[in-house]
Amino acid sequence: MKKQFNKTILSAALFAATLIFSSCYSVFNGGTGGQIVDAESTSTPKRGIANVDIYAYTECGVRDSDYNRWKEGTVFAPSNSYYGHTTTDADGSFVISNIVWKETKPDFGKDADYTTIYLLYYHENYGLTKDQTVITSDSTSDTVYAELTSIRKTTVLNISIYDVASSNPTSNNVLVKVSVPQSTDTITAPAKVYEQTIAGNGTMSISYPRWKNADDKADGIENTPEVNITYFQSSDLITWKACANADNEAQDYSFLSDDFKIKKTIQNSSYNISLYGKATRINIPTVNGTLGDTTSADSDGIVISMKAKDSNGNFTIDCGETTTIAQQIGTNGNQTHGNFSGLGSGTFINDTTYTGKYKDIEVQFYADGTSTGTVKTLRSDAGPYNFKL
Repeated sequence: MKKQFNKTILSAALFAATLIFSSCYSVFNGGTGGQIVDAESTSTPKRGIANVDIYAYTECGVRDSDYNRWKEGTVFAPSNSYYGHTTTDADGSFVISNIVWKETKPDFGKDADYTTIYLLYYHENYGLTKDQTVITSDSTSDTVYAELTSIRKTTVLNISIYDVASSNPTSNNVLVKVSVPQSTDTITAPAKVYEQTIAGNGTMSISYPRWKNADDKADGIENTPEVNITYFQSSDLITWKACANADNEAQDYSFLSDDFKIKKTIQNSSYNISLYGKATRINIPTVNGTLGDTTSADSDGIVISMKAKDSNGNFTIDCGETTTIAQQIGTNGNQTHGNFSGLGSGTFINDTTYTGKYKDIEVQFYADGTSTGTVKTLRSDAGPYNFKL
């Protein structure tokens, strides 16, 4: 019985000692900060990099595990084992505070210590980079300075969209989509599609791998990807479509097919692109004039109408009607008769087949329902017209 009692006391003593020694550590906290800059910046000081993700770890092995899991061309997704995270400001600066660690043998007694913090920097255009710094308890050490070299290239596309009829920038809202390859000789990745609605002129920034392979990187040969561009009017009612700029085999301005793609080889930090289109809804020019003998009142009160030729060659498209009237000339009481105005105003036709900058519109006039005069040709980009019938 006594022997059993002694064994119980010994076990209790060992358990108590274990508790004492296992809990004999101090807990500290501190912070780190600094700046991340572009290694190739030519400004003084170098340009800071905004929106860099900073991850802080207290264990090197855990940090390295996250680092080794990342593959170039993918978005970095860390484990939940980091102790602090932030993103850099516009000038590349950052601060991570309240990093907590424990130490059984503090370097400055139980009230102060320092430790190594293991860092990861991630940015889409700069990839993933390892670093480390030393922090001191109860303070934020502003000691980090890192220069990152971009692994991706950004090109600003200066896009101008023209109406070929006027050679001026279009006022239509046009949705432009640019498909940019993301694969290299070692990375297989889907193309990235950038899109923006532009009226006339606009800019779009695209990003892609800077080098195709390690040899190109060593030789300083940067990637020049071939991108695919499509663009369409951004509207529920389509009145404008993409067209050629007489740069096709027929040397005309034909509308492009619905599945068209324009290919451009992109290079440098800025690249100019011109796109072209024209109206599918074509306004009929306004027509004014006189009918018959302008000295006779018999030319007044006649209903005159105008019809445009349809795709079958018949004059069926109504372009309005009006009644001829007399008009005063000057102050001596003289009049002219048979005057009409405003035919064609507010009317339009739809056509996606014409191949010129503008459309030639053939029209026939009718007086009280009977054709009168010869067929006239109106240019869609001209007018108003004045005819004597």
